[in-house]
Order: sequence, then C-alpha cells, then structure tokens
Amino acid sequence: MSLHLYNTLTRRLEEFRPLDPKGKRVGIYVCGPTVYDIPHIGHARSAYVFDVLRRYLVFKGYQVKFVRNVTDVDDKIIDKARQEFGERGTVNGERDLKATCREISERYLKSYHEAMDRLGIARPDVEPKATEHVVPDMTDFISKLLMSGTAYEAGGDVYFAVRKSEGYGRLSNRSLDELQAGARVEPGEHKQDPLDFALWKAAKPEEPSWPSPWGAGRPGWHIECSVMSTKELGDTFDIHGGGVDLVFPHHENEIAQARGAGKPFARTWIHNGLLTVNGEKMSKSLGNFITVEQALKDWPHPDYVKLFFLKTHYRSPIDFSHERMGEAKRNWEEFSRFVQHYYQRCTDAEGVGPASGESATGRQAFEAAMDDDLNTPKALAALFELVNAGHRMLEAADASAHGAARSVFDTLMACGAVLGLFQHGLTEEEPTTRERIDALIAKRDAARKAKNFKQADDIRESLQQEGVLLADTAGGTLWRRTR
Repeated sequence: MSLHLYNTLTRRLEEFRPLDPKGKRVGIYVCGPTVYDIPHIGHARSAYVFDVLRRYLVFKGYQVKFVRNVTDVDDKIIDKARQEFGERGTVNGERDLKATCREISERYLKSYHEAMDRLGIARPDVEPKATEHVVPDMTDFISKLLMSGTAYEAGGDVYFAVRKSEGYGRLSNRSLDELQAGARVEPGEHKQDPLDFALWKAAKPEEPSWPSPWGAGRPGWHIECSVMSTKELGDTFDIHGGGVDLVFPHHENEIAQARGAGKPFARTWIHNGLLTVNGEKMSKSLGNFITVEQALKDWPHPDYVKLFFLKTHYRSPIDFSHERMGEAKRNWEEFSRFVQHYYQRCTDAEGVGPASGESATGRQAFEAAMDDDLNTPKALAALFELVNAGHRMLEAADASAHGAARSVFDTLMACGAVLGLFQHGLTEEEPTTRERIDALIAKRDAARKAKNFKQADDIRESLQQEGVLLADTAGGTLWRRTR
C-alpha cells in the first residue's frame, strides 16, 4: 500500500506522489516557533507529528529536505522586550529595543532547541529566521505583489488585497461573506477593506525596523513563510504543515501571497490537532500550559510524552491528563520488559533462528497503519502485538523460539525508530551488573530445587528492593529493572 495523507486543501485522503519525477526527493516546510517564551508540550506535539512524518518518509526510502522557520520578530517578542527593560536596564548604554528583541529571541530559541533535543525530536535540515530574510527577500516579494496588483501602499504600510485573490478561503473552507462578518479595521490601520492584511508595517518609535521602498518598517507575520518556504524549496513543493490553529488566517494568507506572486506553492497541507487542557487549547495567554521542562520533570522519560501523543491520531485534539500520561508510562514499561528479557535470553544464544512469521506480520500491520494517514494508534497496536509474540517466544522452553525472537526484536526497534521511540533507556544492562543478578537468580533456582523456599523468597525480595522484578517462565527465570 502506498502512503495516503489527508490534505486540508482538498479535504480528502490522497495518495502521496512527490513532485520529483524520480519520486525520491521530498520537500517539507513546517511553521516553527515564535520565540518569546519557553516551549510547552503543545509546541512539542506539533514538532513531534512532523518529526514522525519525516522519519516515516525516510523509512520508505525518500530523501527529505525538512525546513522549519523561526519567527524572531513579532509583537509578542517586542512586548517581552519592553517588559524586560525595567529589569535589565539598557543595552550597550542606550535603549535599543531591536538588540533586546534579538537577545530574547536567541534565548528562547535556545530553550526551544534544548526542549526538543531532550524529547529526541530531530532538528530541521534548514531553520531560516525571519530577521535574516527581510531585506531583500521579503521586500522583493512584496514588490512583486504590488506589481501584480494584489497589494497596495497606504501610509507607509503595505496591504494584501484579499478580494483580488482568486480562491481565497479554500483552505479554511470559508466564503468571503463569512470572513467579512468577523473582519474589522484596527485603530491606526489604513487598509481599504477589513479583509485585507498587512504585508509591511511602517516603523514605530523604538521598534525593530528595516529599510524598504515604502520607508522603514518590519514585515507582517504571514509574508515570512511564503518567502522562506519558496526560497528553500522552490515555487512549488510537496508538503506544508503546522497546527490546525494556523489554517486561518496564517496559512490561508500564505497561499494568497504565494499565488499573487505567481507561485503555485504547497501541494499538500497537513495540520495537527491541538493539545487541550479541560477542553481548552493549551496556550500561554490562557495560563493553562505545561512546559516541556515540567512534563519531563513529572514524567522523566521522553517516550512517556511521545506515547501519550501517539495514542491519538495526529489530526485529532488531545486533552492532557495525568491519567493518560500514566497509561503511556505503563505502555513504555511493557516495551521495556520485552527488551530487557530479550537481552537476557538472546544476546548470548548461539546462532540466529529463522525470521518469525509474527515479525513479518507485525511489520506489515505497522506499515499499513502508517500508510493510512499516519494512523499511529493502529501502528502502536501492531507493535504491542509484536511484543506479545516476542514474550511468548522468550518464555518458551524451546531454544529455537529464542532465536526467532531476534527478528521480532529487530522489527520492533526498526518500527520504533520511525516513531522516535527507544532512543533512551532501552539498553542492555552493564555486564558486571548482569552477571551479579544472573548469579543471584541461579542461587535462587538452586534454593527452590532444594525446597529452601525461604532463601529463594529472600533473594527475590532483595532483588525487588533494588528495582529488579523476576518472572518464572517455562524457559527459565527472566528479570527486568523497574527503576
């Protein structure tokens, strides 16, 4: 089965066919962070969804160029800079808001990188910053829109004329009449129509600004992504992604800008659902957010967070709860139990058994789920079935079954890597520790054989106190570490 993805633009599931005539290269652009505060797990979900998409495309043999931008000039960054003047004083002996904005954006971009690194979410191949593409990239792009007649100057600002954009509203599935009902002109704006949006904002006192043919100013939010995506991936590219909250107005406006400049733009639009708390979107403005740092403090393994995400389809919202995080933790422990038992039973065994039918079936089920619009709940179910088969093999007395467990293990690791799982903590025990535990188990087995059950129970209890649980099976005693 080939990969099918839900395209927000057409509102249907479509077979993924890359632009590359040889079918191997894929370009992806994802809207990245606005860096004015530390990241929360809502940001992490979006980053992780597209990390999984990228990994799966690579798994299927594609060469992926993954671009994710950084918005490092924005009203929120400017507001943050103003807040910090009272605490931090001046920059280089004078009140320099532009320098403070740069310092703040660099600080919180570093925070974002550190958080995603801790979660094991890979960085993009290219990470353009908005401030590095204002002149000449954004100003040239805006000039093209003015020449095409889809934009106009007004009092030092430049606006996009929405009613001149054919098909505007298609991505968000809204008509101009619907959009008109919620549109308005804010104080200080010079737009001709409430639907129009800013491409360029005239400079205000002390705010960051750049030179342009229309006077000093800074770009509107939407123009940066139209400019940077086409600069890095070409006038048309395969996939554009982001959170569902960006469909309107941000992504709708990106399409209008790009097509106004004669660029076909993205072919497939992919949007992840929001992460909510008690049914409300997790956001800094509502004060209901949980930082990545806090999540990893409460749930210290990054796979707990990833499994929490994976158990819901990427297009659906997730409501955060400690109960769901606890369930994700138990799921990870089940994977961990199999891997630890595998290392005990198989790494020293001679020879390799035949590839198991369960392994092939598990991989096929995993790929079928992922090909169906990245259906990670079903993909996880396939991995749990694989683990169950692996447990049966490891617990059997037949040594050939242990060899077959190797192919199950290899398949689990390969599929898990697609989901970014098992990068931390699922490793073989240190040889000296393993030898000590194995020796205690052998001593306990001898005590049981001699019917010295007290000694056997004492050994089990002492191991349990150091976080080692025993499981007696037909094939012998297996153990796993719980902490």
